[in-house]
Amino acid sequence: MTIWYAIAVALLLLLFAAVVLFGANRVLYQSAAERVEGASTALQSYSRTGNPLFGATSIVELLSQSGPLDAFAGPGLYVEAFNPSGARIGASSNLADADLPTSGYRPWRMEGVKPGTGGRWGIADSAVGPVLAHWHVVYDNDRPVATVYVAQSLASIQRTLAAFATFLLLSFGGAVALIVISGVWLARTAISPINEIASAVQDIGGQDLAKRLNWQGRRDELGRLAARFDDMLARLEAAFARERRFIADASHELKTPLTVINANAQMLERWGDRDETVRREALEAIRHESAQMARVINAMLTLAKTETPDRLSFEPLNMRPIVADVANSLRQRAAETGLTIEARCGGDSYVMGEPGLLRQLVVNLAENAIKFTREGSVTLSMQTEDSHARLDVTDTGLGIPASALPHVFERFYRADPAHSRAVEGTGLGLAVVSSIVRAHGGQIEVRSAIGKGTTFSVILPALVLEGDDGA
Repeated sequence: MTIWYAIAVALLLLLFAAVVLFGANRVLYQSAAERVEGASTALQSYSRTGNPLFGATSIVELLSQSGPLDAFAGPGLYVEAFNPSGARIGASSNLADADLPTSGYRPWRMEGVKPGTGGRWGIADSAVGPVLAHWHVVYDNDRPVATVYVAQSLASIQRTLAAFATFLLLSFGGAVALIVISGVWLARTAISPINEIASAVQDIGGQDLAKRLNWQGRRDELGRLAARFDDMLARLEAAFARERRFIADASHELKTPLTVINANAQMLERWGDRDETVRREALEAIRHESAQMARVINAMLTLAKTETPDRLSFEPLNMRPIVADVANSLRQRAAETGLTIEARCGGDSYVMGEPGLLRQLVVNLAENAIKFTREGSVTLSMQTEDSHARLDVTDTGLGIPASALPHVFERFYRADPAHSRAVEGTGLGLAVVSSIVRAHGGQIEVRSAIGKGTTFSVILPALVLEGDDGA
């Protein structure tokens, strides 16, 4: 990156130097041309017929004298006149015996003067060095009698331009060197902390997520990056811990049914043909434990399904018939334990959701209420409040200890630390409910009092259909 940066800046500097050198060249040449043009214009005005100067009686006589021509010449500025045959008529004294060239000029254009008017311009090498010349034809009674050349030496201009180009070249080299040195220093200064972070990250493996960068003393972008990386590590560590606990709990929940199934299968193999009671009890145990395993696996599949809400097929649903149907389907089960279950719906409550998952949400909450209620009732309430649909599942059960409330939605969590199997269940019901609610963009709350019962409240975004008055 530093090399490319240095190349880009060097190209820009080189372009800038070329523009500056071109500008200086143009200014110096234009200044020389203006000097030539001034002398040539003055000479033309004094060489007109009828304006004899310096004692000359004709234009040719005027041009043949060095004195008059010296009046229009100067340091580095030369004047010379030739007759139509190309012979020298006269010249300024600073030319001495040298002559200005009369051919071999490279065309040059004076800024502001149209080509072909006011004489001609050109650049050529001469006996006095490179010159910028302007020449015009002098007429006497409409008859050409001479061609006058006024030329400015370009030697000093070329030396000035050469010195200026050398200065620009040295400045360019120094600037590029400075850019490279400063770029390398800046790159190392910027990359050094990144290398340190990369080295520290390399030391942090999947088994050492407790390690942190602990980047101290920096409040710039790298400091914020390191702090956010530490936060990410903390979240990853917590996520890995939850997954390890989940795998351990899942293994525990599946190990017991598998052990029971294996033991009863061995009993069937040994005594199933000889003892009808053993065969019946073994088959019943296998059926019961395999059903328990199926419930655990289905719950885990539901959790995995709700982890990617974008893949769910949502549609407009009325929660009232779902709640009423769940209450009817569980009424016999509730009656077997001496409970009553009732559905109270205040009207239609439309939401955008996945039918199977929302029904499972209501079933899990209702079954959980029945499971932990010894006497009394379970009530399912459904209503629409403002822009939300609210489901309350209330029981008159034993209640949940305050210390356990923050954990009831964790996977395989039970208020009993020993994970007692006295109450049948997978330990995933409320975790599934929480995951379904989250996938539907809702919230779930729980309120409980020991000995008085528990209320689970699910709040989902309500769907307002066309023609709905919002009631």
